Amino acid sequence: DTLWDLAIAEVEKRENPDKDGKRLEVWEKSVLFMGSKNGGKTTIIVRCLEREEAPKPTLALEYTFGRRARRHNAPKDIAHFWELGGGTSLLELIRIPISSHNIKSFAVVLVLDLSKPNELWTTMEKLLQVTRNHVNKILTKLEKTNPEVSAEIKQRMQNNLQRDHPDYELVDPFPVPLVIIGSKYDIFHEFDSEMRKIISKSLRFVSHYYGASLV
Repeated sequence: DTLWDLAIAEVEKRENPDKDGKRLEVWEKSVLFMGSKNGGKTTIIVRCLEREEAPKPTLALEYTFGRRARRHNAPKDIAHFWELGGGTSLLELIRIPISSHNIKSFAVVLVLDLSKPNELWTTMEKLLQVTRNHVNKILTKLEKTNPEVSAEIKQRMQNNLQRDHPDYELVDPFPVPLVIIGSKYDIFHEFDSEMRKIISKSLRFVSHYYGASLV
C-alpha cells in the first residue's frame, strides 16, 4: 500500500456513520520530514505528491500540502508536509510545525543518507532527541488542558507494541508515529558487506527501540 492508500483507509473509517447515524470528523494529517542534509527529503515529498517538478534545496523550514478527492463530489483529503532543511543545524525550528492543535494527527519521517555512514548516528540522535523533547512538552501540557487527548496518544503508542514480545519492557516508543527512511541505497549497496551489516543492525535497533517503521 502507498501512503495515500493508508491515509484513505483511515479517513474512510472515520467517515463511516456511528451508532447515532452521524458522520465522524475527517482529520487533516501533518508530516514533518527531517534528516540528513541533501539526503533526498524533497525528492520523496515531490514523488508522494506526484508532482512533475525538479526538487530544489530546502531553505530552513518549508511547507507544502496536497489535496486529493477519493471520488466525485467528495471532500478532499489534506496532507500537510513540513520539511526541515540543514540537517541538524536548525533544530530549534522543529517546534514550529508540531503543536498541541495537530499533535494527535502528526507523524515524523526521518530520512538518513546511507552514503554518509559517519554522519548517520549523530544526525539521527540529535533530531530524534530534540523532536521527542518537544513532543513530550506538548503532552505534559495536554495532561492539564486536555487529558483525554494526551491519554489517547499515549495509549496509541502502547497499542502499536507487541505485548508478548520479549523486549516489551525494554523499548521506549516514540510519542508520535515515526518512519525512518534510508536514502541513496544504490551507493550503500556498493559498500563492503561488513559496513552494510553494521549500518543495517544499527538502524534496525533504533527502529525497534522507538517502535518505528524502517524503509
